Amino acid sequence: MRFAKIKDNDIANGLGVTMSFWTQGCPHHCKGCFNGETWDFNGGQEFTQEDLQYIIDNINKNNIDRDLSILGGEPLCPQNVEGVFNLCKEFKKHYPNKMIYLWSGYTLENFDESQKKVLKYIDVLIDGKFEENNRNLSLMLRGSSNQRVIDVKKTLLSNKIVFYELG
Repeated sequence: MRFAKIKDNDIANGLGVTMSFWTQGCPHHCKGCFNGETWDFNGGQEFTQEDLQYIIDNINKNNIDRDLSILGGEPLCPQNVEGVFNLCKEFKKHYPNKMIYLWSGYTLENFDESQKKVLKYIDVLIDGKFEENNRNLSLMLRGSSNQRVIDVKKTLLSNKIVFYELG
């Protein structure tokens, strides 16, 4: 898996302060995407064990309680999904009570088996491609009104889509 950047203190992607991790590479190429620099699968850098350890070691840096946000690019495309799965699994092993937010252009109903494996570890899924004609910057955690903010734990328990309650 390749990644574009890690941002230690992010207040735009998640509720409260998060550490944000941007995967590199995206097959969707949504018109109006604010992260076009993450589309190229050859860009960014290879995600290493040292990068993973950086996230684990610095999630609480300076006594700031952060959650983890995973964006892209496309975290759940074939080139990234296994690396994202391993990141989420390792993160939750160390921090089972911290939230993981994940943004994907794929929709939950169309996830393949490798994408579904990640659901065990994430708390909030924002799914659906960004649609420029549905752009709405007043929405929390999403850029267009077609995107959904899904409570993954409740969805898995009830076996139907449950939206995350945004306070």
